[in-house]
Amino acid sequence: MNKLQIAFTAIALCATAATQAQERNALVFGGAVLNHDGVLAGEMAQLSRPQALGTARSMALGGAFTSLGADLASMSINPAGLGMYRRNEIVLTPMMTFQSSETPGTMSYAKNGKNRFSMANFGAAFNAYEGTGTLTSFTVGVGLNRIADFNSRHSFKTDTPYAGGSVWAPTIADIFGQQLGQAGIFPNGDGKLGYDTTNPYFWPAVLGYNGFMISPYYDPDTKESVYVPDCIGSNASILHYLDVVNSGSINEFTLSAGANLNNIVYIGATIGIQSVHKSTGVYYGEDYRYDNGPAANSAGELLETQLDYADLYQKSVLDGSGVNFKLGVIVRPTEHLRIGLAFHTPTYYSLERRYYGDITTQLYNNTTKDTEINQDGTPSQDDMGGNSWCFTSPARLLLGISYTFGNFGLVSVDYERDWYNGIRVKNTPEGFEPYPEEYKAEFKHAFRGTNTIRAGVEFKPLPRMALRVGAGYTDSMLKDKASYYDAPLTYETRYITAGVGFNVSRHVTLDLAYQHVTDKQSAYRLFYSLDRATGDFFTTTGLFDTESKRNNVAMSLVFRF
Repeated sequence: MNKLQIAFTAIALCATAATQAQERNALVFGGAVLNHDGVLAGEMAQLSRPQALGTARSMALGGAFTSLGADLASMSINPAGLGMYRRNEIVLTPMMTFQSSETPGTMSYAKNGKNRFSMANFGAAFNAYEGTGTLTSFTVGVGLNRIADFNSRHSFKTDTPYAGGSVWAPTIADIFGQQLGQAGIFPNGDGKLGYDTTNPYFWPAVLGYNGFMISPYYDPDTKESVYVPDCIGSNASILHYLDVVNSGSINEFTLSAGANLNNIVYIGATIGIQSVHKSTGVYYGEDYRYDNGPAANSAGELLETQLDYADLYQKSVLDGSGVNFKLGVIVRPTEHLRIGLAFHTPTYYSLERRYYGDITTQLYNNTTKDTEINQDGTPSQDDMGGNSWCFTSPARLLLGISYTFGNFGLVSVDYERDWYNGIRVKNTPEGFEPYPEEYKAEFKHAFRGTNTIRAGVEFKPLPRMALRVGAGYTDSMLKDKASYYDAPLTYETRYITAGVGFNVSRHVTLDLAYQHVTDKQSAYRLFYSLDRATGDFFTTTGLFDTESKRNNVAMSLVFRF
């Protein structure tokens, strides 16, 4: 199976049994409903995109903590910040996330949001050494930080009316027929098409065949076998449904150490061990209706059996781990000025994956007036062990500067550079294409490094209270977002933050934070076939543009002793 280069045998774009032979041009397939049998470049980039989570104080200050320090979030940002601790600390940060989505130009369907309770941060810092020499203090830290949250949901329905003549409404049945036809996959003598003889890439198309969305047809004129959606009238209007539900997160267990050298230079290092879980369920449905007369083929002949609806569901689950190293330094040339620098090595991910699909269709017999429900499901595809997915995330470079105004407040600004064009695939399951070399070429030519700016301000109107605001912006990882239309991919993120902190006592602090995040995502098509030679679309839906927003509310309880 090759998603980029598929040998073309025969293509038919027909909505009836009267088939027109098409020119032999290789087609490439994609869209939000297709290509869920593997981890593509866009999903690897999405898994590598960190979010500004952590303690409530760091979130309220926009995550601008490369130079600040003395916060457990430093372990995942700049571990040199641990060197600023002069006592022990334990922090617990629960968080509520309220996610919502909107797809303009579509109709409401199912839900467009997902709420989730989680732990944004939990950890402790222990001041292991205090001295009077060059090494002023030494602190070790251990913690668990949530660095990415995947919980989201978006859904909609959209109508494609029959336009008349030979302009047929697009159906995914056409795509299924093109995929199986050009790959030369046809049923055996008993009319069956099994999953054991086909690559999981073709499983949705096999589901379509087993659900009577398409049938094989031998054209006596061209002497070629093709597939046709013979139960869908050429005069059908099609209502498309989409519901995508994501869940999961990336949590990073950190083991860190930070040293204070003469209260001027602070150095630190972190070993980060990440736990990855991401589950994606994609439901796509089509309803077929006939507003201008009974179901008929292009010759005007009535269909004996017509398809009323088709419901396709696919689920993929990623589980695995990653490991990285973080090194950092903070210099305090004056009492109030701090300059920080940190480098994060690429995270090496090893992920196992499971994939499954099923279909439900309903047929209606215009002669007997009977209906028939058809259901079918694929086996589970398991990419595990040596057959798993391995890749490295971008390297990250962070630079920060902050200034404190005594005990009255502070201002902090960070800049971060992430090299998404440097993502490298180390291993893919046996038989899966594209190969690692092709991934490398795609990341080099389609992706680029991102620039992130974060800023935060803290003001203390009272000795026991601090008010905080912050903001952040990350630009696009795509060189040309208009050319990426396979699935919604977050290419730009903006957020604003606010919070308040209370010194409850000498040993207890309560911090609250609010974070509003807007993710701009690339426009996408539900499905398409693309002529690889000319770059023209063969069969496609329109473009859809989904915007996602998240509101995070976090609370940190800080115990110092």
